[in-house]
Amino acid sequence: MDVTGKRIIITGGGRGIGASTLRAYVREGAKVVSLEIDPVSGQREVDVANNQTSKGGEAMFVQCDISSPDSVNDAFAEAKHYLGGLDVFANIAAIDFSSPAEDWSVQQMQAIWGVNINGTILTNQAACKIFIDEGQGNIINFASDVAMAGMPNGALYAASKGAVLSWTRTIAKEWASKYNIRCNCVNPTMATPMYETYLASLSESDLAAFKAKEKQTVPLGGRMGDPDKDMAPVMLFLASDASGFINGQIVPVNGGRIMLHG
Repeated sequence: MDVTGKRIIITGGGRGIGASTLRAYVREGAKVVSLEIDPVSGQREVDVANNQTSKGGEAMFVQCDISSPDSVNDAFAEAKHYLGGLDVFANIAAIDFSSPAEDWSVQQMQAIWGVNINGTILTNQAACKIFIDEGQGNIINFASDVAMAGMPNGALYAASKGAVLSWTRTIAKEWASKYNIRCNCVNPTMATPMYETYLASLSESDLAAFKAKEKQTVPLGGRMGDPDKDMAPVMLFLASDASGFINGQIVPVNGGRIMLHG
């Protein structure tokens, strides 16, 4: 589980799982570049992480819109210069809207595809180019249980995360054999700002039904997980050499909500 000295780039470090992952990596001695589109939250969370380090870890914030090829290329170039190379890339950033499936607009489609799908591909490609020079690499992508179970009022988000699963499995086969780059995908069910926004979109009756269902469908506690307590340790494991022979896997961190079967 040791990440001391690891050179890591993450996306979405300004809130939620990204912020908790940033704090965990820096706290445990990694050198991290946090990519975030919002400069205020991005810098704030880097400052928080740098103020709690005790093992020599450190972090830098770089503003980046992962849906933009130019922004991604510029950010990765700056990150590579700061880090001196790259060992791990974790793509955590994502967006979501809530709408009945029949009402999604083309603009909403383009926005979600741009960040969740194109952003995954663009950042993975940028990381791959650095990893080729390193002779190895480790990519951690983020999908969601809703890619397999569906999500009322979240069809586009679910569809985009299904694409992330397919992309991850494919590059795990292709890049492992060609470049010694492994890639896995996390399916988290965590209480994040995005989750709170989704709850706020529900009617009073739908919210009550949702919470009742949560208690029935999550064997461990009937609740969403906590990013610091439940998710960050998994991210430390996946970034460490202890997970070095794990490739092409979906790692559910969901309290048993969805159980994968071979």
